[in-house]
Amino acid sequence: MIKFFRSSFVAGLLSLGLVLLSPYAAQAQAQGTDTILVLDASGSMWGLVDGQSKISAAKQAVDSILSKWNPADRLGVMVYGHRSKGDCKDIELMVPVSKFDPARIKAAVDGINPKGKTPIADSLKAAAAALKSTENKATVILVSDGIETCAPDPCAAAAELKKSGIGFTAHVIGLDVADPAAKSQLQCIARATGGVYLDAGNASSLTGALTKAVAATQGTKVASEAPQKPVADPYLGKNIRGVARLAEGLDPISDEDVNWGIFKPAAGEKGEHVNTFYGAPFADIIAPGDYIVEVSYRQLKREFPLKVEKGKQAMLDVILDAGYVTSEGSVAGGAGKVDDVVWQVTDKGGTLIAQEYDAVPRFVLAAGSYVLTLTKGQSKTSKPFSVAAGDSSNVSLTLDVGKLIVTSTYAEGGPRVEKDIVVAVRQPAKPDGDEGEKVAQEYDAESKFDLPSGSYDVTAVVGEAKGTVRTEVKSGAPTRINVNLNAGVIGIKTDGAQEIDIYGAERDINDERKRVSVSYEATFNVALGAGDYVAVAIYADGQKVEKPFSIVAGKRQTLEIKQ
Repeated sequence: MIKFFRSSFVAGLLSLGLVLLSPYAAQAQAQGTDTILVLDASGSMWGLVDGQSKISAAKQAVDSILSKWNPADRLGVMVYGHRSKGDCKDIELMVPVSKFDPARIKAAVDGINPKGKTPIADSLKAAAAALKSTENKATVILVSDGIETCAPDPCAAAAELKKSGIGFTAHVIGLDVADPAAKSQLQCIARATGGVYLDAGNASSLTGALTKAVAATQGTKVASEAPQKPVADPYLGKNIRGVARLAEGLDPISDEDVNWGIFKPAAGEKGEHVNTFYGAPFADIIAPGDYIVEVSYRQLKREFPLKVEKGKQAMLDVILDAGYVTSEGSVAGGAGKVDDVVWQVTDKGGTLIAQEYDAVPRFVLAAGSYVLTLTKGQSKTSKPFSVAAGDSSNVSLTLDVGKLIVTSTYAEGGPRVEKDIVVAVRQPAKPDGDEGEKVAQEYDAESKFDLPSGSYDVTAVVGEAKGTVRTEVKSGAPTRINVNLNAGVIGIKTDGAQEIDIYGAERDINDERKRVSVSYEATFNVALGAGDYVAVAIYADGQKVEKPFSIVAGKRQTLEIKQ
């Protein structure tokens, strides 16, 4: 029987906070309990849940509960899959069951870097052996989104532990388990040990499921969501089944993003499209024949031949020769993930391979060398990296970016400019007086810019009014400035003039006035800097009518000119 799996097994965010997550722990608190936290560090832990990697979510969960842990309860930490990619024996008791030491536990968990396989059965045995040495009841909570990939039958192993006389019980939480075969096996582990099985559809529902599981460990009756008897093979009667692996010898992938396009071959290439199956693993029915299968997995595509014979089951077990890459970008001087970003992966020649917009991207890339670039507004940072087949890695990037928020007013204290504004950000003016290079431009009453830290000249323009402010932007912090235009608005109405020119009132040494603005309509509304001006209306017959006026900052006035 073919096994389908991808385990992401946060085996036991178990009893972390058992005492505080539920009110059922009063009796246990009196004498203290022994618990082992078993954490999955297989490569699939770089998968995403609610916008963050599963390993990051697990670390945060551990951190949040350690501060609430009952010091009377002893706690150990076991991790598997954190040292090598293909070793089923990569299981380590990083913190033995001992007096509660939050600093030691936090250091162990924070240093986990997922990369390997998921030996569920052997981890259960190792945890049970460590708990047996304490001569206390051996209860474990397993949280998994997949299935065993090393031992032939973890359910049988769990049943043997139950019969061993150590009081072993496993309460199992299935985290977003889409594969029916995987769910069936997880439910079997709970049934075999007298534990409960609970479903958690996503990361946010995990806390509720853990609370129920904790209540069960404290002796409270919790209803299991598993059927009392095993269900029939969900893939019975299907004549095609498929699994995909990142590399030879690694766990099969369990991911709904995997698509299997089935095509008729034509001259050795893809011909007519026959069907598309979704998700990995998959099982379905297809007519006998020869096909080409295009496996698409996020940014990756691979083609494989397939032959389906009548009365036989066809098995696709494909090797993608690829790896997972994620990145949890941070802001220099700031806190939390970077949002509203663009992630780009290019090859060493600069060709764009993939682009994502999530706060935490997930790329599936063919083995090779790449460059990852993180961009937010005008800020950008890059890092080269390599992917080997089967890799699951996190390429950390720190971005130098601060938020600049610009408003403008016509005068000190207001009124505020609400429309028809252009806000430009430039590098500081050059020593020769020329404007610096333009960095960014916006057109909003409250214009926002994401910029690298440094000095900038910010210019706001409305009509013919202009104001400039020098400001400093700091990474990880917002900077708010207001540009005072020291300006007002003039509304000019004429009785049919073809042109309206506005000049500065003062004449230069050549007895000429500087033209400030012009309109070829009979009316004219324009913002001008505070000062004295002359409006000249020009009519079709060549007649010119001049009228002086003054602009007061923050005020609007009207001017009527008649022939």
